[in-house]
Amino acid sequence: SYDEQLFTKAAAATNQSTALFAVISALVGFLFAFNAMLFTAPQRRRLVAELRREGYSPRTVLAVLSLDALALGAIASALGLAIGDDLSIHVFHSNPAFLSLAFSFGSQRAVTWQSVALAGGGGVFAALAAVLVPLRDVLARTRPTTARTRSTDGAARLARRLALAGLTCLAGASAILLATPRWAIAGMVLILVALLAELPLALVATLASVKRVAGSVTGVAAHIAAIELGGARGRALAIATTGAIAVFGSVAVRGAHDDLLAGLERAAHEASAAAAIWVAPSGAYDLFDTAPFATAEQAKLARLPAIRAIRVYRGGLLDYGERRVLVIAPPRQASPLLASGQLASGDTRQTIARVRAGGWLVLSRALAEEHHLRVGERFVLPTPSPQTFRLAALSTNVGWAPGAVMMNAADYARAWGSTDASAYEIELNRGVGPAEGLRIVEHALGTDSGLVAQTAAQRAARQIALSRQALARLTQIATLILLAAVLAMTAAMGAMVWQRRPRLAKLKLDGLSRGMLWRTILLESVLLLWVGCSTGAVFGLYGQQLADRALATAVNFPIVYSASAPTVLATLALVIAAALAILALPSYLATTAPATLALQD
Repeated sequence: SYDEQLFTKAAAATNQSTALFAVISALVGFLFAFNAMLFTAPQRRRLVAELRREGYSPRTVLAVLSLDALALGAIASALGLAIGDDLSIHVFHSNPAFLSLAFSFGSQRAVTWQSVALAGGGGVFAALAAVLVPLRDVLARTRPTTARTRSTDGAARLARRLALAGLTCLAGASAILLATPRWAIAGMVLILVALLAELPLALVATLASVKRVAGSVTGVAAHIAAIELGGARGRALAIATTGAIAVFGSVAVRGAHDDLLAGLERAAHEASAAAAIWVAPSGAYDLFDTAPFATAEQAKLARLPAIRAIRVYRGGLLDYGERRVLVIAPPRQASPLLASGQLASGDTRQTIARVRAGGWLVLSRALAEEHHLRVGERFVLPTPSPQTFRLAALSTNVGWAPGAVMMNAADYARAWGSTDASAYEIELNRGVGPAEGLRIVEHALGTDSGLVAQTAAQRAARQIALSRQALARLTQIATLILLAAVLAMTAAMGAMVWQRRPRLAKLKLDGLSRGMLWRTILLESVLLLWVGCSTGAVFGLYGQQLADRALATAVNFPIVYSASAPTVLATLALVIAAALAILALPSYLATTAPATLALQD
């Protein structure tokens, strides 16, 4: 079970981030289902009215609606589960190559009953929630006009209370960002709740602005768009919420993904900069050079005229507490000895001098905190031949989630009781370029040595490629969220427009042209998309900063902080353009409604 504990610790950050953003995409899916079922609310209201006129009790009406929702929800959820299972096999592949550096595991795909129950139950619950919207008509005892007036006043008070609650949630998320970034999951939830609470205020403010602008515009498109959206505020808010949550998740995921990848790229380049040519055992996943080998080829390579110096690099994996940590041990003569950009505390020159002299090492911050170690303190490292070291400084985890240890190669040899190498660092003579040096070294090694040579740039590129594979799941989730959001919003807006054909026919009788109606519908769509997506993007940027802080402080990854404004603008443009492109045709067809439909309004 110890190996299982080590693996759980190593995969914790990946599992938590995947689970968080899977929840966000599940919310988008819930709203998708809710909006889809909400399309039939007018027909169900008429059904409720007929049943009440015929004398059926509220309990019987509720039973009819519930059976309807259960039947539709169960069938749709079963179909969704089947499609999701097929996608997980053929499209969204898992690639745990970065963990295979330290652990052995199979390729079996595990689908837990909890995941199935959550997805299926969420779909059925969305159907129930939408189908039971006419329930207030079942229980209503007041005249419709009075009920509508009271609900409007109540909605205004509710919007103010929600705005205040949203600010409170933002304050809580800010406290987590500044004080305890390791509670990032809770902070993300607070930001998401704040987004949902502030969105009604954003919609109201947008409609008020459009009404003010409409007064100075000659055309009637802005007037009609504001009136129509104000009259269907509940449906408009549901559509805007779908886009807001999706863009929030996508911006937060992609922003944190890009910042983490930039940090990992910098770490890879710094780790490979100590030598022009690297020689290590061949293998697809030994990219951190942890496989030991005898130094039989060192003397032969040292005699090559193109080589100025060849040094032994050592490294490996060490079980330290509940972590299987990466040990990095460059030779004392290496320059740079340590990746200075990965040091999180301490004087860089003093740290490098201490590690070069021996008896000192560097630990990643999370590893030091777990063992309650301070800079300058002595402690025993549980190596095969345990040695006492002093802590010179704290660092990032250099891209290996469980943590990293940095020492010099001579200390590593004593602590492990072995002079085997993990790689050769080769310096070339002046005038010999990396490409020429690589050909010379490869020719000297031959095909039977079991070793492979690569330039510093190639070594860094392979590590970066592995990092991209490790983060591929987050990219897939972000893409899936946006696709679901575009489909959900376009389906909801398209159905809303189609149900308004009688009103569109009446507006045509009032003298509005088909082109004017089409422009009005597109303007409504742009307003809804802009309110939801832009609000989600603003909160997503805040979520990105929280995710970055959590990755840098709690998980200890190397991070390059950024505001990712180009990513946000590209996401907004993509979602709005895609949704409008899909909506253009059904919106135009809705404007061709015959005049006879006006009698049905």
